[in-house]
Amino acid sequence: MKLKFLELGKIVGTHGVRGELRVDPWADSADYFSNFSTVYLSADGEKPCHVVRARPHKNLVLLTLEGVGTVEEAEALRGTVLYVDRDEAPLPEGRAFVAELIGCTVQDAEDPDKVYGVIADIYNRGASDIWAVRKDGREYLMPAVPDLIASSDVEAGVVRVRPIPGIFDDQAEEL
Repeated sequence: MKLKFLELGKIVGTHGVRGELRVDPWADSADYFSNFSTVYLSADGEKPCHVVRARPHKNLVLLTLEGVGTVEEAEALRGTVLYVDRDEAPLPEGRAFVAELIGCTVQDAEDPDKVYGVIADIYNRGASDIWAVRKDGREYLMPAVPDLIASSDVEAGVVRVRPIPGIFDDQAEEL
C-alpha cells in the first residue's frame, strides 16, 4: 500500500556541540539522505524541518537541521524517527519501499486466485531480502529475488510471484 510519509531513519545521538545529529539510516545507503531538503519529525507530516546538511559517517548519517543549533536541542530529539514525503522520495523503476510492501497480498503469477498470504515482515540477511509471508497463522520465508517476483503493484497492494516448490509448505505437501 502506498504511504504518504515513509520512515527514513532514527536519531540515535548527537555529534559535536553545534546540534549535529547522528542518524541510523533505514535506507539502502546513507547517501540516500542527500535527496531530501525537508524531513518530518512525525508520521503525519505535521513537523517539517529543513535539512541544512546531511553527510554519511561510517554506517550513520550526520544531519544538521535548521533550528537545531546546540547539543541540548539535538539531545532532545534522540529517539525521534524521521520521515520523508513519499512524493519526494526517488526510487528506481521496479523498486518498492519495504514499508509499502508490508501488507501486500502475495498471489501466484500464473493463477491470481491462488493466494499465498500477506507480506508481514521483511528481513535483510545480506544476499537478498527475505519476505515473511503469513497465511492462516503460518509463516513462510521467501527470498525476494527477481527470478521469483513476477510483478509488484504497491498501490493495489498485490505482489505476483513464481515460487519454487517447497517455499510454501502446503505446496510441498501436495507433491
